[in-house]
Amino acid sequence: MEIVRGERTAQEIVGLREKVRMDELEDFFPRAMTAAAEALGARGVEPSGPPVALYEDMSAEGFDVTAGYPVPAGAAPSDDVVAAMLPAGATVEAVHEGPYETLTAAHEELTAWFRENGMPSPTVVWEEYVLGPESGADPSRWQTRIVYPVG
Repeated sequence: MEIVRGERTAQEIVGLREKVRMDELEDFFPRAMTAAAEALGARGVEPSGPPVALYEDMSAEGFDVTAGYPVPAGAAPSDDVVAAMLPAGATVEAVHEGPYETLTAAHEELTAWFRENGMPSPTVVWEEYVLGPESGADPSRWQTRIVYPVG
């Protein structure tokens, strides 16, 4: 997995936000993506990129996750979904290829990269699901971009 530095502009997302434990993610994601897609569809808003999940306030008890879609600026949330912002600035990024069950190893590799480079691991991270189940591709070919803001 190649780890690269990048630069991002802020990106608004609309999705479902919940406090989730690792073992609850498999149930949370389909529910969150469906809620976000339905809310956007009801407003006639098209996502401006692939599905995304923003992880914040990570702890042993779980983390706050907002899962949904990037949207054009100002796409309002609804009663069912919230708006959140992917932060602007410098990033460290990598594209993981393989099933979602192996994403933990990719995050561990990125955490080791931060340690080796004398940098604290950020407490916020997001994943962009570039190629996944909806593509019909073999899970070994799925691609998830992992983005850690560092600025």
